[in-house]
Amino acid sequence: MDFTRFNRLLANSTYRELRLRAKEYLQYLNTGGEEQDLAEVTMYNSMVSFLKDLGMEQQQAEDYCDNADNLTELAQYISSILG
Repeated sequence: MDFTRFNRLLANSTYRELRLRAKEYLQYLNTGGEEQDLAEVTMYNSMVSFLKDLGMEQQQAEDYCDNADNLTELAQYISSILG
């Protein structure tokens, strides 16, 4: 995955929501329960939209985000950039 375009896209105010979803996802990771399920679903949906903005096709973005390791990696990367 090419992360070079992340910084430019994440600097945009429209991605503040994505920052919050990434933090929430990491906070509830491996806690179980309804909070974790909701955090996973919202992170998944946010990331699919984000990857589509980067130029991925819908199915490719969904396939990528279906892998929990990829979703966690993206959440960690976004959190490290946005704090």
